[in-house]
Amino acid sequence: MARALAQSKLFDAVFAFDVDWRMLEAARSEAEQAGLAPEDGLFLLRADVQFLPFAEDSMDYAWWGMGLHKVKDAGEALAAVGRALRPGGKLLATTIASIIPGKRAEDLAQKARDAGFSEVKVEQPRGSEIILQAVK
Repeated sequence: MARALAQSKLFDAVFAFDVDWRMLEAARSEAEQAGLAPEDGLFLLRADVQFLPFAEDSMDYAWWGMGLHKVKDAGEALAAVGRALRPGGKLLATTIASIIPGKRAEDLAQKARDAGFSEVKVEQPRGSEIILQAVK
């Protein structure tokens, strides 16, 4: 997704991060094959969503693909993303519904509101996939 966002030229910079070095290496390899580099606005970094390396109120958009179900505390992670977003900034996240309390669609909507997001919309279009949209 980061490659597609960088190639779209809709953004000055696209930051793709993961805690897993293997995922970052795969992303780097695919970016190189697509001819994308930092000069093209694509930056890869190792980071944990709960400890984002961005200043408060510094991002306009955040896309988080298939990761909310992997964090220990979804509310804390959403709050971290919210801190990095500017007022009016938008979050689009996809995840997998879980039987673990606090990681179901209705729980995620409430956690997003508790983290300071408004205009929270949660959909479960297919089986266990959840799509969360929210505005800071």
